[in-house]
Amino acid sequence: MTIKNNIPPKNIQAKKPGFCWFVIISLIFCELLVYTWVRTESIQTILRVSREQEVSAKKTSYRKALSVERDRLKSDDRITRIARTRLNLFTDTVNQTIYLSDPLADPLVNYPINSLTNALAGRKK
Repeated sequence: MTIKNNIPPKNIQAKKPGFCWFVIISLIFCELLVYTWVRTESIQTILRVSREQEVSAKKTSYRKALSVERDRLKSDDRITRIARTRLNLFTDTVNQTIYLSDPLADPLVNYPINSLTNALAGRKK
């Protein structure tokens, strides 16, 4: 074998099989770590969403209960009962008619507010 131009032959070094296996195993290990991290984060996110859904459901039911309570407290029957029992107020009768003066008419003449009294006053005139 003759070598032209006096170029020495290249020394080809055999690749070590251990390094190649180390790289492959390292890649697989890194992939497993990433997969485990992703799964853990997704499970944590699912748990957080479930917890917030429960909180939202509790708040919704509480809001509905408050709405029912508000409607009960604002009912006309309850307000009328409190007015009669605690405040000693009664419904309007003929004896409780209040007369106000009409600013356009004669200031000495009073006109009734109650419609029944208005009807009676209209008949009398």
